[in-house]
Amino acid sequence: MLALLLVASVAIPAGSTVSVPVDRSSVGQFEEPSPAIAPVNGFANYASIPAENVTVSTYSGASVDVGTAIAADTARLQSGYQTTSFEDAFYATQDPGERDETIASNVRRAEERTQQLRDRRTTAIEGLDAGVLSTRSFLRSMSLVDSEAEQIAATVRRIKDVARTSSYSLPRSLDTRLENLRGELEVLHGPVAQRASHAVAGGGEIESVYVESSETGYTLAVVDGDSYFRETYLADERRPEATDQFRESELYLVNAANRRGLELYPWVTNDTSPSSQALGETGIYRFRAEYTSGDLTAYLDGGTTNVFRETQRQSVSAVPVTDTVTGRNGSLAVQVNTTYETGPMNVTVTDNETGQPVDATVSVDRERVGRTGGDGTLWLVEPRDGVPVTIRTDAGIVEIRLPP
Repeated sequence: MLALLLVASVAIPAGSTVSVPVDRSSVGQFEEPSPAIAPVNGFANYASIPAENVTVSTYSGASVDVGTAIAADTARLQSGYQTTSFEDAFYATQDPGERDETIASNVRRAEERTQQLRDRRTTAIEGLDAGVLSTRSFLRSMSLVDSEAEQIAATVRRIKDVARTSSYSLPRSLDTRLENLRGELEVLHGPVAQRASHAVAGGGEIESVYVESSETGYTLAVVDGDSYFRETYLADERRPEATDQFRESELYLVNAANRRGLELYPWVTNDTSPSSQALGETGIYRFRAEYTSGDLTAYLDGGTTNVFRETQRQSVSAVPVTDTVTGRNGSLAVQVNTTYETGPMNVTVTDNETGQPVDATVSVDRERVGRTGGDGTLWLVEPRDGVPVTIRTDAGIVEIRLPP
């Protein structure tokens, strides 16, 4: 208990990140529940666009795109050139003031590029919402933002490494800006956009990615092998200009963020101890939980105390089945196991007489999402309620509508 009190009394230095295991004894109501967090009975909750705000809900493939691949390569070369130029300039002098200016100029350039990525993300969301950007184009845009963010982050890491390993003392103000950059770039990165980035660069086609958006946010989700991945961004829950309520709390700020994370994701404490980190002085707090069947990373905003960015990985076989819907015709028997809206969903197709698996094409709201293959089964992302799921073979068609 004494150790906890000592930790709670220490202030965080500017620009630092601190990871603290969750203290379950401090769990309590920090604020009203976030409307953006959807509950799941017996599993991890998830960030979601409120149903009334959803304007686009569909599927898109991701495959080789020359223009996007060239843009990603150009950004990679630009970052590599910037890193090399920085190192040449830094090591060319021993004067601390000149080294300060070398780092400062590179930090300014990274900050400008990061702001450009945020602006492009906003433009893409607005374009998709307005119907002037196709779902496939939106997915390409998010994949490019993801890959460019990683390139800028690599440059930032290299600046930190060079400064740390040389006989040079990095000014606190520059260190703070570098840590802030690392935090801002981290929330531009996501597991689905990363996979789409690999696909457009020729790393293998993705037949179906679930895409959902509102005026100010989006969700991407995909099943890859035995795992389900999702990422959500909710701009309305990010208010960097507002007072950081975690810093104003009576608790040590990271413990306050941990407590809020536990309020929003209570189930994850069943087999793990989540932890939080303050990302520089951005007002962003990373809440992370790695459990047996998946992992969750939520980014809470100090101004709203809500999640504005979230990524998740889940084992498809571990997510609880909430409903089973069946359908059949003269030759096909179909079984659909649902979990939660925009979560993983399993479709199994068999021969109505023999019970043998059948290779069938599966479409959701008339959008092809994949085939069941030789084993007669397909994992995909569950659509919103009421959307028709169509199973088609040469022997006939079965249509199922998911219940509310």
